[in-house]
Amino acid sequence: MSVSSTTPASPTPGLQRNALYNLAAISTALLGFFLTLGAYGHFGAVWGEILDADTAARRRIFLMLPGVMLTATAVLNILLSKPLWQARSYALNVGLAGNLLTTSYLVYLLVRGVPDHPIGAFLALEISYVVLLAGIRAGLVWPVVMKTPTDVNSS
Repeated sequence: MSVSSTTPASPTPGLQRNALYNLAAISTALLGFFLTLGAYGHFGAVWGEILDADTAARRRIFLMLPGVMLTATAVLNILLSKPLWQARSYALNVGLAGNLLTTSYLVYLLVRGVPDHPIGAFLALEISYVVLLAGIRAGLVWPVVMKTPTDVNSS
């Protein structure tokens, strides 16, 4: 089988890899690390009250919930870093859903006004990551491959 002379010498733009998946994979690993630190700090701050015999069971659940949310999202993000690097669409969808849930919960906590908690910092990290994933999901590609005038005329 011979190669015809009409075969382009350069790869087609559709075959170029979207580097935003790599950025998302690195971001998800970093976000997972920071969320793990946040969960550790939260559990360290409330552990004494959780173990206190006078604390009601419902109060214990409400004290643990922010740490559990941060931990679950951290684990999810760390597990999704490799599939995101491989540009798997399921990882993008699962990561977007999980981080949207955590973002919603952090917005709730911020609106509720929990004192002495760095909710705003974690919310900023989450929103930045959700915007990145939503952009990829919407079809954003980086680096952008622009057609030259000769490519436009030939098609």
